[in-house]
Amino acid sequence: MSTARPRSSLCLLVLIALLCTLQQWTPAAAEVTAWPATSVRTFETETVGQVATGCTTPAGKAAATVSGARGNTGVRSLWINDRSTSLQTVVQCPFAPQRGLNLQLAVLPVSLANGFTVSLLSQSRLAFHLGVLANGAVQWYDGIKWTLLAPAGTVALGNWSLLRLQVPTDQLSVSVSIGDQVVGTGRPAGAAALDLSGYQLSSYGTATQGDEVYFDDLSVDETRGFETEPVGSVPTSCATPSGKSAATVSEARAHEGRRSLLVDDRSTTAQTVVVCPVVPQRGVDLEFAVHPVSLTNGFSFALLGALDGVAGQPRVVYHVAVFADGSVRWFDWLGWTALTPPGTVPTGSWSTLRLRVAPDQERAQVMVDGAAVGVLGPVGVRAVGSITGYQFASYGTATTGDQVFVDDLTPGAAVQLPPAGGSLLEVGPDVTVEQTTGSVLQMPHSAVSITGAAPELLTTYAAHGDASGAVGTRLSASTDVGRTWQRQDARNPFSNEQSFNFTRLRNGDLMAVLYHTFMTPNSQNRKADVVTAVSRDQGRTWTQRTGTMTSPQPMRPIDPHSSRPGRTMGGFVLVHNAVEDPDGTLYQSAYGYLDGDSKYRQILLASTDLGVNWSLRATIAVNPGLSADPRYEGFDEAAIERVADGSLLAVMRTGSFQPMYVSRSTDNGFHWTTPTLLRAGPAALTVTGIYPTLLSMPSGKLVLSIGRPGQSLLVSDDGNGATWTDPITIDYRNSGNGTIVATGPNQLVAFGDRGADWAPVRPAVPRIWSRIIDLSNAPGPGPADTVVP
Repeated sequence: MSTARPRSSLCLLVLIALLCTLQQWTPAAAEVTAWPATSVRTFETETVGQVATGCTTPAGKAAATVSGARGNTGVRSLWINDRSTSLQTVVQCPFAPQRGLNLQLAVLPVSLANGFTVSLLSQSRLAFHLGVLANGAVQWYDGIKWTLLAPAGTVALGNWSLLRLQVPTDQLSVSVSIGDQVVGTGRPAGAAALDLSGYQLSSYGTATQGDEVYFDDLSVDETRGFETEPVGSVPTSCATPSGKSAATVSEARAHEGRRSLLVDDRSTTAQTVVVCPVVPQRGVDLEFAVHPVSLTNGFSFALLGALDGVAGQPRVVYHVAVFADGSVRWFDWLGWTALTPPGTVPTGSWSTLRLRVAPDQERAQVMVDGAAVGVLGPVGVRAVGSITGYQFASYGTATTGDQVFVDDLTPGAAVQLPPAGGSLLEVGPDVTVEQTTGSVLQMPHSAVSITGAAPELLTTYAAHGDASGAVGTRLSASTDVGRTWQRQDARNPFSNEQSFNFTRLRNGDLMAVLYHTFMTPNSQNRKADVVTAVSRDQGRTWTQRTGTMTSPQPMRPIDPHSSRPGRTMGGFVLVHNAVEDPDGTLYQSAYGYLDGDSKYRQILLASTDLGVNWSLRATIAVNPGLSADPRYEGFDEAAIERVADGSLLAVMRTGSFQPMYVSRSTDNGFHWTTPTLLRAGPAALTVTGIYPTLLSMPSGKLVLSIGRPGQSLLVSDDGNGATWTDPITIDYRNSGNGTIVATGPNQLVAFGDRGADWAPVRPAVPRIWSRIIDLSNAPGPGPADTVVP
C-alpha cells in the first residue's frame, strides 16, 4: 500500500541488493566503431513517379515507381503496378555484398491477378526466390520447382503485412516469416549463392495483368556469424567492461558455419560479459541463435541505451535472462519476473531467441524459436531515449559453470508489436490525472464511480514521500469516464493525512476509510482508533468520524510514528474498499501485527454500524515460516471481494517479487481456507506482485489488478477466481501500486504513477495516469458494453 511499513528502507535494501545484478558497461579506452546497423528505407524523400533512388529496371521489364497513394508508416511507398500483358514489372536494388542477412519489408497487395515475388540477388542472379500467389499463399522456388510454405490467406489482400527473409551466413537456407510467425524454410534457387548483393521485387510475371502491390519500410540487416573473427579474441568493435571476464570467438561450435561467440564463466569473482555498440536508434529487433552447453546459474542478454534526460554512459535499458532451469525471465529494476516455464530454452541444443522493442520503446516482446513467449518492459520507470548497443553475459553469481554459445546475430529494424492487451483487452492511452514539479505524486490506491444524474469518477493518490510520518493526499474527478481529470482539493476528506480508501455504499453514500489506525490510550493495545468520513452528496462535503477497532488479543504497533504527531500507529492498517452485504455488514481488509507476530498477519474486520466501529472477525492468513526469502513479509495487502458463487475471495501479497496467495471463505469471513499459490494461464505459472485489487464487473467477469513489475490485469472467466488468464500488462513503468474502477459492464479505468519517490532515475515530473480498459473480448459472461456517459 503506502507507508505503514518502513517501506522506504525496505525498498532501498532490495534495490541495492538487486541492482548488483543489473549490468552496466564502461567502454574500453580505445575507440569502438559500430558495425553496420539497420537503415529503414521509407521512400518519403523519393520522387513520386520515379524509380527509387539507386534502383534499376532490368531491360525488357516495366518500371516499378515511388507512389504517394499509400504508405505503411508515412505517405509514400514503392509501387508494383502490372498493367502490361507482355512486360513483367520489376525493380532491382543493390546493397553492399555480404554473407547472410535479414531482409524485412511491409507489403500491401491491393489486387492480385497472379501474385508477386520477393527475391535476393547474388551478382544479379536470383539466389533466393519467394512468391505470393493470388490467394495469399506463400511458396518458395529452389531452382527446379515451387514448394508451398504457407496456405491461402497468409498474406491478406488489402492489409499491410510484415514479410521477413533471414539468411544465415552459410547461405544454405532462408527462414521466411509473415508477421510474428515463421511460416517455413526455403533453399537457394540453384547452386549455393556467393555474397548477396541486392533484392528484387516484381509482379508474378504471367501474361494476365492486374497485380498491384505496395512495398514500404525495407531494411537489410547484416547477420553476424563471427566467421571472419579471430578465434580467442573479443569480437571486432565489441568490448569487455572493466572488471569482467572476456567473451570470445570460438570454433568449438556454430549454429551456421564454423565459429560463434562463447560466453564461458570460469571465474568465481568476475562475470563474463561482452558489449557491442550499434548506431543509436529507437527500437530494435535483435535476433540470435543460442546453444547453452551448461547452465549452473544462467545467462542474460540485454539492450544498452540512454534514458530520457539522463547523461552518462550507456546503461542496461532492457534485461532478459535464461535461468538454469531453462525458464525465461525479465528484470524491471527491482527483481526478476518469469515469462515462461522451465525448459523453454533447453541445454544441449540450438534455440533462436528474438527481442523485439517497439519504436515507442515502452515494451518489448521475447520470442523463442519463432513463437512469442512474453512481453516485458524497460529497466526502471523513466522512458528510454535510445538504444545504443547490446550485451551478453553469464548470470553473474559466484558459482562457475555457465557455458553458452551465441551465433548469427541480427539487430534488425524496430517493428510494431501486437496491441498491449493482446486479443483479450483493449488498452487505451494513458491520460494525465495530475502532474507537478513541486511535490511528490505517487501510488494511486483507490477510486470510486458515482452514478445517477451527474455520473463521475473520483480517485485519490499520495502527495507525500514513502515514510510513516509523511502526509498529504490528492483527489481528482472526471465527468467523462476518465478521459479528462480535474483536481478537487475542496472535496478531499483527508488532505493532510496518509492514504485513504473509497467505498460506495448501497444507500448511495460515499465512505472514506483512513489507512492508518492509532492505538487507543489505556487499552492494553487491544483497541485502535479508526478514522472514517461519510458523504451524502457525492463527495462534495464530508462528515468525519472516529470509531474503534477491537482485537481479542493485544496488538503490536506497526510503527512508533504515524501521520498524527504524538499518536502511535495501531497494530493494523486498512487497505482497499470495504465489501458491503445487503444487511449493511461491512468487511474491511487489514494487515499488521498481533503481539508476538514476526511477520505480517492478514485479517478481516467487520462493522455493523456503517463503518464506525470494527471488530476482528478472523485471521485470513499468518505464517512467519512460510519462506526463508529475505523479501518475504508475511501475508498483507489482501484484496477482498464477494464473488459470483457468494464466497469471499482474498488475494494477498507476501513481498516484493514474492508469490501471491489466495484464500476463500464460505461463511462470511469467519473461517478461511489454507492459503494456496495464485496460479494463472495455461501453464499455471505462479503469479508474483503487490497491491492486488479485486473487482467484480457488472458483466459477471472478475478482474484482478496487480503491480510490480508495472501494472497487470488478470481475468477470471468463471467470476469466482478459480481460474485466471495470464497477467496482461497494461503499463510497464508503473512503480507498483495502482487501482481499478468499473465504468460499464465490460469497461474499467485503471490508475498508476510515473516516478515514485523511491524509484531510481525517476522522471523529472511526477505524474498520475489513468487508462480506459475494455474487457469485451475477455473470457466470461458479459453483454455488449454500455459506458457511463
